[in-house]
Amino acid sequence: MANNRNGLMGDLDSFYSDTGTFLGKPGFRQTVRVGLVKPGAQAVLFFRFYKWLYNMGLRLLPEFLSRINLLLTGAEIDPGAEIGPGCRIGHASGVVIGRGVIIGKDSWILNNVTLGGRGHSRFHVAEPGYPTLGDDVILYTGVTVLGNVAIGDGAVIGAHSLVLDSIPAGALAVGSPARVIKTLSEG
Repeated sequence: MANNRNGLMGDLDSFYSDTGTFLGKPGFRQTVRVGLVKPGAQAVLFFRFYKWLYNMGLRLLPEFLSRINLLLTGAEIDPGAEIGPGCRIGHASGVVIGRGVIIGKDSWILNNVTLGGRGHSRFHVAEPGYPTLGDDVILYTGVTVLGNVAIGDGAVIGAHSLVLDSIPAGALAVGSPARVIKTLSEG
């Protein structure tokens, strides 16, 4: 079943699909377990709530709730970020998702991933903007993606990589700075 809904309903569609978990479609016990003990799922659910408030025009309360999310789950997700349905945060510790970040549907994010702007200093004036991730992107542990870059659909970024330039769809990129080492067309 195609996941065409956004927000929490899109998350539920993805979770209850045949590939919702590593074991397939979850049952009631699995659902309760994920909701109660998985900080990544809790971080996304909490984000969905304060993002809804943010979209209603509130600003201070969603910002405050994002700090509570950080304290409870270890993930710092700005209410101004856009996160597509089915996004999974495997381990919430150290995940930082900045205000202008856009994440497509069914992406996987592991611990210590940072998605944000490049910022400015007296040594560097950065181009404004934040990362945009396509659908089905996987970011392994310790990945940092900074600035106005795009990561294409189905791309995989290896652990501890620093992404400062766009990565095409279906590519495997690793290193610091990240470089494409393989594409799906190469087999």
